[in-house]
Amino acid sequence: MFRLLYFSLPLPFFIVCFLMIALDGILGNVNPEKTDRQTFVRVMQMRDFRQFSPELIERLTHRAEQEFGRHSPNKPVFELPSWEKKIHTYFQARRTEQQSYLENNLTIMARARYFQWMHEYQFAASNQKAVLMSDVVEDVNYWQGVYLDYVRFLGLPEPTLAELYEDFQRMVEDFKVGASPEEVAQIDSFAKDISRILFASEVQRTFRNLLPGFR
Repeated sequence: MFRLLYFSLPLPFFIVCFLMIALDGILGNVNPEKTDRQTFVRVMQMRDFRQFSPELIERLTHRAEQEFGRHSPNKPVFELPSWEKKIHTYFQARRTEQQSYLENNLTIMARARYFQWMHEYQFAASNQKAVLMSDVVEDVNYWQGVYLDYVRFLGLPEPTLAELYEDFQRMVEDFKVGASPEEVAQIDSFAKDISRILFASEVQRTFRNLLPGFR
């Protein structure tokens, strides 16, 4: 009995050590450039990016775009165990009440990229503004498609176009937190420009679906 107890004593210690090693890339210092894809997903799910520096947030945002963005060779694939799927469904059903770390972190990264686009658009030459806005809208449409795939994977009702617009407006309002009055005005102006182009592209898409010969 005592011999068995003696040999079993190190087991909890080894378990703790194993967990510390396994979670080091997630809960330790974050290195976006050297983190593998799966660990990076866990970092987005389990860390609070509000505690990170702007420089680290920019690196995380760049890595997320490389890994999952419009030009990534490996688009996001939603494959989760049933227990984790239930957690995602829980938070999605209560989005207005509370947000997970993942949702907060996605908003933080979206804000970083939005400010970059906004400043580039503000100082771009007239002939470059349309090119930049087209690129922005393509990115917005891409991430909207990823979100719809995510909603379908969870088995939740797909949001309407009006609900997607409300989500966009809510996100823009979140971007204003901590912004200067001048930046708030720029955020609103840029959001209006994006909304106008998104609306025009949605109208064109609708016509293409109704009239196959429409271009």
